[in-house]
Amino acid sequence: MAREYLLNADFDLSLRPRWRPPVGEAARRRITDLAWHALFLAEPGDSVLVSEPASSDFIEYLDRSGIEAPALTVEPDHRSGQTLSPFGWNADAARRNRRYHRPFDHPPLDTITHVNGRRFSARLEDELFGGDHTSSEIRTEAELLERLAELPDSPTGWVLKSEHGNASLGNRRLRSRDLAAGDLKVIRRFFDEDDTVVLEPWRGRLRDLCATFTVAETGGAVKISLHEVVNTADGALIGDLFEEDPAPLAEWRSSMNEAATAVAGRLAEIGYVGPVCIDAFVWDDDGHPRLRRLVDLNARREMSAGASTLWRRLGGRGAAYWRFFNRRKLQLPDSYEEFGKALGDDAYDAARGAGVLATAPFWLGPGRRAPAKAAMLLLGRNREDVFALDRRIRALLER
Repeated sequence: MAREYLLNADFDLSLRPRWRPPVGEAARRRITDLAWHALFLAEPGDSVLVSEPASSDFIEYLDRSGIEAPALTVEPDHRSGQTLSPFGWNADAARRNRRYHRPFDHPPLDTITHVNGRRFSARLEDELFGGDHTSSEIRTEAELLERLAELPDSPTGWVLKSEHGNASLGNRRLRSRDLAAGDLKVIRRFFDEDDTVVLEPWRGRLRDLCATFTVAETGGAVKISLHEVVNTADGALIGDLFEEDPAPLAEWRSSMNEAATAVAGRLAEIGYVGPVCIDAFVWDDDGHPRLRRLVDLNARREMSAGASTLWRRLGGRGAAYWRFFNRRKLQLPDSYEEFGKALGDDAYDAARGAGVLATAPFWLGPGRRAPAKAAMLLLGRNREDVFALDRRIRALLER
């Protein structure tokens, strides 16, 4: 079954009951440009929906790197003979789905909204794993201020999670109960667009994890995979680390497989089948590492799915670090050829299966517009290799 992939990056926020889509061309492009990060989900015969054509120099760069570029469909066109496969099913994806000759039979949208809510995740964690009993569901700003005033002092503060929103766009770390103007601005936007927030204590994280799987119609979890996520100190995504032999995760693999199986069973019971990623972390509990198995549940694909698929297509050897960059912080050469020369021995080499590979265009359109996010796949023998590679290219390319 040929698929047409759509990375609808506004999926999480679009589930808010009073969500306001971005206004203005620049704001909309920040969303639509992210579609390029689904590029390598496509197998031969598949296609990927993008908002504008690829520049020939990017396609030539991939070809020189020994990588076949997937077929692209420039919106508003679509390949009606294929089947739509979005990042997540929201109202817009469901509307697009009806354009195809073989619309995909996706779960009900109200079910998808429910299971992607942070309240559902918190309650499911409590039901299956004991939960984090210091979390609170809060419905107004006044209730939040009252709850913060009641809480004992915390040296690490708290994290506030909007009912719908991924970690970087729906969470706010609160370092003090005395909220700054920036905190209040974000919090008021949460309540303007959503009905509820969840307040949790901030934990001293030692390692961030992501378990991905598909919920089968039978209720089982299939294609379970576990990898490490690299986040900022406040929990925003930097990148994802994939390893052939992830020894540092071995201690937690069995527990995360059990968590994926249990979560899949509950999701199937209430009518959700399809891709899922669950966020977890290992934290420092008074000097002892402790696993929190269900921090957030996302009934959709993970953002790094295209990168992990490409790594496996290239052999899945050693380690790969898929790294997001703020494009404004990069001082890039004027062409992909010059990019390769600047990297020198660190440029991707298909024969070695190692080096730095751009996985999305650095420039878009005839005016060579720079998208807000760049991404590269860093390949090496092990995690030490790829993190050292990351340090070298940041020293070379960051302003």
